[in-house]
Amino acid sequence: MAPTTATLHHEDRDAARRFIFWHAVHTAFILPRPPAPPARQRHPHVGDRAAPAQQPPRTRATEARDTHGRRPRRVLHAPLRDPAGADFHVNSSALPLVDFALQDSWAGRLPVSNKTGDDRHLFFWYWPAGISDASDTLTIWLNGGPGCSSLTGFLEENGPISFQPGASAPSANPYAWTGASDVVWIDQPVGTGFATGTVDIHNEFELGDEFYGFLQQFYGVFPELASKKLFITGESYAGFYVPFIASRILHASAAEQAALPLDVQGLLINDGVYSSFITSQEAPIASFAAANQKELGLSNAQIAKFKNLSASCGYDELLAQVTYPPKGEILLPNGNKDQISQRCDIWDQFYKDAMDSNECYNVYRFTDQCPTPSDPLEPYFSRKDVQTALHVPNSGSFSECSNDAVFVDDNDDSPYSETLFPDLLSRLPRGLTLWHGLLDSLLLNVGDRTTIQNLTWNGAQGFSKPPTVRLVVNGTQRGAYQSERGFTYIEVNGAGHMIPEDQPETALHVFQSVLGQVAL
Repeated sequence: MAPTTATLHHEDRDAARRFIFWHAVHTAFILPRPPAPPARQRHPHVGDRAAPAQQPPRTRATEARDTHGRRPRRVLHAPLRDPAGADFHVNSSALPLVDFALQDSWAGRLPVSNKTGDDRHLFFWYWPAGISDASDTLTIWLNGGPGCSSLTGFLEENGPISFQPGASAPSANPYAWTGASDVVWIDQPVGTGFATGTVDIHNEFELGDEFYGFLQQFYGVFPELASKKLFITGESYAGFYVPFIASRILHASAAEQAALPLDVQGLLINDGVYSSFITSQEAPIASFAAANQKELGLSNAQIAKFKNLSASCGYDELLAQVTYPPKGEILLPNGNKDQISQRCDIWDQFYKDAMDSNECYNVYRFTDQCPTPSDPLEPYFSRKDVQTALHVPNSGSFSECSNDAVFVDDNDDSPYSETLFPDLLSRLPRGLTLWHGLLDSLLLNVGDRTTIQNLTWNGAQGFSKPPTVRLVVNGTQRGAYQSERGFTYIEVNGAGHMIPEDQPETALHVFQSVLGQVAL
């Protein structure tokens, strides 16, 4: 049988250098429009690539590295019993520029093992739920990259402190996820944000080991948290992180589980990387460009070019296989290999045309126009007083996304994370939820639909119906969804790559539904 998007040839998998999606805010609010080179630009999710004249056929191996509620009620101290936790205590209300009351939090670095000579440490910032009753859940949030700090999510998406681009000071976030759960934002893998040490992982399996080692240390310091239900969440390249970490926990050895019996309940990933770039970018881009032609400022000739290429490169035939319910295996073009020619790299041509049309074009939220406000994230976490408060003194200039590789040889040679979904869905009581902002032009919602329809889990393939159930929040439709056999997929209106930033109220509602606190 020919391999599907979920069963790539071994040699393709091991050669892989997939799209690396650095967190988008850095580009959207800091970087000026790059010069108009002939290849994709480097920014927080889209990276350097050779000029077309020098570029080999596009494969996973030749892909370039990408460079990117309720208002909390004050709780003075969470009931942390272990005295070791005192070393990480943060007086949150005394943080620089913060002039509003916050519950206390805990932050700092912890090693990933007790081995002599292992210098690897991950950074965490743990916040107990800002509600009167103690939360029975702990949520992990991870940003993507690889190599982008989860403090981006903390400060600009779903944390209790909101410091938005263009703002002169932070403010309280009325839609913080700490209104529903304890949350810990973690910088990982090593080399990301405030996470330090020698980079020595080669793939997501080793990343899972590194993260599991950190969790052993974390729960050793905060043992009272181990009884809480665990949810793992993230966005973008965390579409790899979250499933692999969850799988590592769920498949821990008997001895590991006896020592640390974690109760992983569910996963939530927005605008994530799960499958082939052909599925997530190339095949859907012609129809996406046509549907949003006016907003993107594209000409009729450009749209016609994309449509002609989509047909001749086999993408139309690929998308025609996406039906509800599925009719069988969905095959990639080009002999079903995860590679394409330069001519069929339609997304790259789309990107250049969109940049030519709008000098402030933001691939992560394509409706953005000039001017772009400055981003306070890096200056804030570069402050010495902030670093001291977070127990990472003298860390120097903070980088939202690392300029250095966080995998050995800058190569994550893992299989696509979609291959883990069936097993995870058979084990997670609260299932797996993927959600997608419809203003994201880097990763396209049709790609998610295609991936789902080609997967088999819990006894059947794909969804029987498309995602058309209305997502209503406070009386207003905010999107649509479908949920079957523990798998939920949501499309969110008015949101780009970072849904919690663009639609915070909707994001909190979706998060609470994953926790089981509200109906979707």
